[in-house]
Amino acid sequence: MPTDPYAVLRALLRAEAVRNTPKPPPESRPAPDARQVQAPPPKEHGNS
Repeated sequence: MPTDPYAVLRALLRAEAVRNTPKPPPESRPAPDARQVQAPPPKEHGNS
């Protein structure tokens, strides 16, 4: 267990801050890795 009882709270707040920072425009971002394949869209069922 960490000696600082607030270490976990600070880590969560830091992660949340990083997650909420605005992303750079798409042209300045590096190209996505070819191994990362997007999941196909969910299939629509013909149950009417």
